[in-house]
Amino acid sequence: MKAMKYYLVTAKCGHVRRGFYIPVMYPVEALSRSEAAATARKIPRVKHDHHDAILDVTEVSYAEFLCQKYANQIDPYLWIHTRKEHRELLPLFAFRIKPETKTIAKKGAVSKRGVYHKGERIRHPKKYFRSYVELTG
Repeated sequence: MKAMKYYLVTAKCGHVRRGFYIPVMYPVEALSRSEAAATARKIPRVKHDHHDAILDVTEVSYAEFLCQKYANQIDPYLWIHTRKEHRELLPLFAFRIKPETKTIAKKGAVSKRGVYHKGERIRHPKKYFRSYVELTG
């Protein structure tokens, strides 16, 4: 039987604005780094839909594990439950908010994947798209 190891998993946490995140270090007990990352991904506030939600996984001693556990207990960001509390406590953690590195597709933008019609690739597909208002009259 393998012994449990202690990890600090840095994850992207949300509910701060679209395109932004707060990195939070979670203490996790697990058998391996990949299991620790999977466990941290299931924690509330972590951006579950992001493939790059886990930023870092490091193995630590039990003392560092407990230190981080107590640090998270006094973290104002992790204590927020309502929007009102979020607005009131925002100055306490606003300096930790970071922008996402990936670009977000603009509304109405054409994807980089090819658009095909009857097996032929359309070179400038935006020309051929019509809005619903134009089609109905």
